[in-house]
Amino acid sequence: MKKSELRKMTKKDLLALAKKKRIAVSESMLKADIIDTVFGGLSKSTGKTRTKARTKVKAKAKTKARTKTKVKAKTRAKTKAKVKKKAEVKAETKAKQAPAPKTGWDNGRTIRQKAVAGKYELTAGPITMPPVESMEIPADYGVTRIVAMAKDPAWLFTYWEITAERFMQLEKKFKDDWTKCTMALRIYDRAAKDHFDMNISYEARAWYVGVTPGGRYQVAIGVITPGGKFVKIAESAIIETPRDRMSDRIDEQWVMPDDVYDRIFAASGGYEVVAGGGSAEMRKMLEARLEEQLSSEGVSSFGSGELMPEQKERGFRLRVATELILYGATEPDAKVTIQGKLVKLRRDGTFTARFALPDGTIDIPVTAVSGDRVEERTIDTDVKKKSSEKAPVIR
Repeated sequence: MKKSELRKMTKKDLLALAKKKRIAVSESMLKADIIDTVFGGLSKSTGKTRTKARTKVKAKAKTKARTKTKVKAKTRAKTKAKVKKKAEVKAETKAKQAPAPKTGWDNGRTIRQKAVAGKYELTAGPITMPPVESMEIPADYGVTRIVAMAKDPAWLFTYWEITAERFMQLEKKFKDDWTKCTMALRIYDRAAKDHFDMNISYEARAWYVGVTPGGRYQVAIGVITPGGKFVKIAESAIIETPRDRMSDRIDEQWVMPDDVYDRIFAASGGYEVVAGGGSAEMRKMLEARLEEQLSSEGVSSFGSGELMPEQKERGFRLRVATELILYGATEPDAKVTIQGKLVKLRRDGTFTARFALPDGTIDIPVTAVSGDRVEERTIDTDVKKKSSEKAPVIR
């Protein structure tokens, strides 16, 4: 395989290929280092394959020359091999359960380098201070698909996954032109019956797309060939974006008919307390009181009349929120707590946590205790945030 082909593969697929070809790599290595190691191992394996073929020919010749007296020796050798294999499986299982060794596990990287490398691999979701919780998020799910959703009236958020098998199918289809193809998102405007494309990188897994409010959209991911043709890989469902203004609909005003009002008013003895009698005079008195209490609304006539529609308020809003990402690294067998809560470490000893950041000063102590409980280290981080809202400007 060429290096350009290896670069298109994900880190997980590179590790799987290395394991299949028996090339020594580790998950803590950077992707570029894994590519160089796998490429060198594949080059050596070509020569080894030829040597193995010659060895097989010689082995067959020797097998034919063997006598029946060596059958028992073969049986003994097979029995020993089975015993050895069981011992290896048992040792491998024990090694997986044991913590990673302190020497050689970081591939020569310093604690700082490991911490920076794991900065964006979140192990904790957004939480309210002070609790801290950790979680493992899988890198992929082995399904080629794309999902789109409306973030707000003017933006779509889309994320996707393309399996290594699908990439290999495309590579076989385009052959030499594969390296000249570019990944792209095609956004279909179903209301306007139009579309536009956005170029993306092979490593991207999510994207924000600017759209028009109140529209119907569908997002597809694919490749654009050197000739400009779009080859679709996956397509999302159709989604609608909300409008960026208040609704034009005004709810109906339900009022009391005149005849119903007269019956209720008469039954309550209202006509007796009004000198001269008659409901018209009572209506005028109530209208005057309503006008005093509701200076912003006009009452044309009580009973069968309609209330004047309220003046619409502007729907323009602004809200800002802040989150804090805290990340670091220590020895893989250590125990780390943030604000007294235990945080789950990754296999290489790195960790990441995300916090909601309100106004004020927040104290975030991070403590690590060594695996043998001999040494304890603490780093205390103080974060201060101040937000102020200015008066709106109406133009």
